[in-house]
Amino acid sequence: MAAATGFIELDGARLYYESRGEGPTILFVHGFSLDHRMWRRQADALAGLRVVTCDLRGFGRSSPPGEAPFAHCEDLAALVGALGCGPVVVVGHSIGALYALELCASRPELVAGFVALCMSGLGRPPFPPELVELYAAVVSEARSGAVDRAKARWAASGWFASARESPALAAELDEMLAGYSGRHWTHDVPSRNLEPPVVERLAAIAVPALVVDGGRDLPYNHAVAETLVAGLPNAMLLGLPWAGHMANMEAPDEVNRAIAQLAARAFSARRAGG
Repeated sequence: MAAATGFIELDGARLYYESRGEGPTILFVHGFSLDHRMWRRQADALAGLRVVTCDLRGFGRSSPPGEAPFAHCEDLAALVGALGCGPVVVVGHSIGALYALELCASRPELVAGFVALCMSGLGRPPFPPELVELYAAVVSEARSGAVDRAKARWAASGWFASARESPALAAELDEMLAGYSGRHWTHDVPSRNLEPPVVERLAAIAVPALVVDGGRDLPYNHAVAETLVAGLPNAMLLGLPWAGHMANMEAPDEVNRAIAQLAARAFSARRAGG
């Protein structure tokens, strides 16, 4: 299905998006160092719905962050408003799932349902020392001018290990990473998160929710999934024992089916006023 493409203007920044299909909308939010292309298997499969993918500031075709503070969840709200497609089911991967959850908390009128795919960055539990050290090493290399070495170190991390066992998936990941500028490593990006943090607001996020946990993901991400399932009042868990952090690319059929089921439940509840 051909996509309609475009940009929306955000206080000096430009956010790229692609839109396919018609009807109730699923909005997909990519993970760190990735872009809208990670959702290709979902965009092609979810017929009968409108599928919107986008590139966050500093990724893919969107403009880099400037010096003015911004919040990714506010950018997502602006995108939904500009496209007139709310309320949406918002699906986020890794740190993108955090931004999607912040959209749920800050603009509940725009959200009918929520899917967290291998979330990172929730704050509870905190990143373990080995991941903090990994990121510090990546930043150090990038700021010394060795962005390519920083990318290679990032690509070799455990988050991508199981996906990289497939040459085809490894090539897709490498293509997205090659297009990433590394700006979040080389600059102090003025992005901000909700205050109080969204992890303290889970009980108030009552929309139908799906938490996807790849069995081969890192222990840290399993713990984040457990926090979400325990804290969100209307959440279900989908465990995929054979998939890792890139579960939507590694197990697309199962993920697509679960997203479609969640979307049907969420949009039905919204129509019924629930």
